[in-house]
Amino acid sequence: MKLFNEKIFNPYWVVGFVDGEGCFSVGVYKNQTLRLGYQVQLEFSITQHKRDHDLLLQFIEFFGCGYVASDGPLKFKYLVRDLSDLNRVIIPFFQSYPLRTVKQLDFNSFASVATMMNDKKHLTEQGLLDIQQIKGCMNRNRIFESPNK
Repeated sequence: MKLFNEKIFNPYWVVGFVDGEGCFSVGVYKNQTLRLGYQVQLEFSITQHKRDHDLLLQFIEFFGCGYVASDGPLKFKYLVRDLSDLNRVIIPFFQSYPLRTVKQLDFNSFASVATMMNDKKHLTEQGLLDIQQIKGCMNRNRIFESPNK
């Protein structure tokens, strides 16, 4: 079974586009209705100016999941937050077609949190702490060694 519709986009083009415009993020939000008082939410997104709204809609067709939502007056986002869609489509796609930039490190962290959630570790105090630590080292918070060292 194909995880994506190759008639919409070439998968290598998608990888390049996501390398430049995509984001893999882990959110940890207060939620007093949960036992630990926190909720973990994974999100894969691609943000574009509103003039490229139709392009974002094609990602829904390509991946067969997700949705497009407004992200302010001038932007829209293609979003996938459903853990089953992330596990079934998004993570396997980027495992088969790896990213080419340092964004691959964020994807690796994202996928490891998904595995922890599949194993219900996010429902334990230690698991939640581990996820918060991973989250704290992703995206703009990632620290790189200087190449001159």
